Amino acid sequence: MTLAVRDAAVPPSPLSRWDARWKLAAVLLAGVAVVSLRSPYPAAVAFAVAVGLCFLGRIPLAVFASRLGVLLFAVLPVVVVLPLTVESGTRTAGTVALRAVTLGTLALVVLRTAPLGHTLAAAHRLYVPGVLVQIAQLAYRYSLLFFAETRRLRIALRTRGFRAGTTTHTYRTLGSSAGTLLVRGGDQAERVADAMRARGFDGTFRAMTAFRTSTADVAGFIMAIAVFGGLVLWDRLA
Repeated sequence: MTLAVRDAAVPPSPLSRWDARWKLAAVLLAGVAVVSLRSPYPAAVAFAVAVGLCFLGRIPLAVFASRLGVLLFAVLPVVVVLPLTVESGTRTAGTVALRAVTLGTLALVVLRTAPLGHTLAAAHRLYVPGVLVQIAQLAYRYSLLFFAETRRLRIALRTRGFRAGTTTHTYRTLGSSAGTLLVRGGDQAERVADAMRARGFDGTFRAMTAFRTSTADVAGFIMAIAVFGGLVLWDRLA
């Protein structure tokens, strides 16, 4: 197992040039505004704005479609159950679904328009505790390692003729495989912790990312706040 991390390619766009601190602050406040929406029409406009940001950030259509599919699948139980259990359930379900997919789309904008390291450094500059930033960074690294190791283990099992079924042998093999992943992950975590301490790690989050605020960064922040603040005002007046 290795700790190599390769961030997804970030295509040049107005959003990739936006200072990560201002972008993250704008998206967080926009998310708060989206959560507070109670009517489907402002929520639909908020989703349209989020989709527009994805296109402005030149996020690949395949990536956007796959993430949107996951979000829609996640909110499907709400869309099915609420109309059957709550008065005006269809309206409520539509609003909840739109808010969920909008929040997911805004998160995609943050994650795909800047390297993750820049975004985490920006979060720390916005006074997010360094411990939380480090936990997020390590969780991201180890999630990639976990999936890579899982793929290698699946390939190893298939090359040895293993085929999943509803037999005792299948359950025993899957249990042994899960235990192998956990043991390897624990050993790797201990080696990484030893290596970090040997290099003088003292628990303080440090980043070499330099940020510079421009007029365009501030203007983008004000514009985003104005748009989503206007949606909240429309929602309350409606």
